[in-house]
Amino acid sequence: MTNKKQAKNEKRRPWAGMLIAGVLTLLLCLTINFRAFSELNKESYDNDALKKQIEAVTQENLSIQEEIHYLKNDPATVGREVKRFGLKLPKKNVSVPTNK
Repeated sequence: MTNKKQAKNEKRRPWAGMLIAGVLTLLLCLTINFRAFSELNKESYDNDALKKQIEAVTQENLSIQEEIHYLKNDPATVGREVKRFGLKLPKKNVSVPTNK
């Protein structure tokens, strides 16, 4: 009986080694994939944050461009800014036609 049991155990041993190697390989693959998945999530979060930051800076840029346009073309805006800095607008000399 011992010979039969020993022969049976010898036949199972190669499968046990292959099973252990397979399980270790599977665990290694899962570990690598989990790390890659974690990094993907982090990169996705960073990407979303950068998109929001780009949107905010773009809005600010448009606002500043609009302000520049009004400062170049609207005398009322220029007057408001001059007053804000505590300055006075220079008096304009208006020529009046005289009929003599």
